[in-house]
Amino acid sequence: MVKQRKWIAMFCCLLMALASGYGLWRELAPFTAKPYEQALVADNFADEEFGFGLSSYSKTLVMRDCYRIVLGYHDFDLVDDAVRNVIAICGERAARIVAVTPTDSFAWLVRAAASVRLKQQDEFNAALQKSQLTGPNEMWIALLRTNLAETHLSKLSAESVRAENADLTLLASSWKGVQLIAKRYVSDPDFRVRITAIVEKMPQDRQRAFLNSVRKSLPEG
Repeated sequence: MVKQRKWIAMFCCLLMALASGYGLWRELAPFTAKPYEQALVADNFADEEFGFGLSSYSKTLVMRDCYRIVLGYHDFDLVDDAVRNVIAICGERAARIVAVTPTDSFAWLVRAAASVRLKQQDEFNAALQKSQLTGPNEMWIALLRTNLAETHLSKLSAESVRAENADLTLLASSWKGVQLIAKRYVSDPDFRVRITAIVEKMPQDRQRAFLNSVRKSLPEG
């Protein structure tokens, strides 16, 4: 009986060691992946798995690479099946992450970015709204989300427009966000009407900060 227990204990230790090794291998996947810059030649990434571990840090690393890759291609690149495949893999990895961690706002954003590049408009809007819903106050994600939404404004549903307005309100309440909005205000005439309507509802000090940033963003002369 004692000998049997020893064998059972050894077997359990072996299983634990294997499980730990597998977990470590998965955690290291983002660090052993190819540099995301190589994805500019999509064929180089044909065998890239975009693997990730169980930790949120590991997932974020992969999603950061995917976000850069997905938005790094030009529109004319999308006729290439290899490019579309890389984007689709990133979208699928983002979908896997939010299936396990539905509150991962950044993964939802990556899902939205991949969907819009693949012309999946319904999926784009759904994921964009989920990103805003799960990360309404995460400034760094809101900055990225606003850029994506404004770039593809014509594809936004009414609900996505409301989510975008919420992001703009958040950005208008921060120094860094105001700078971004002010630059777009100067460069995008269509944006001015929408952001003006939002800023006018904010406290006077925020309105003044916005106007000052707009003045600084104006070209000299």
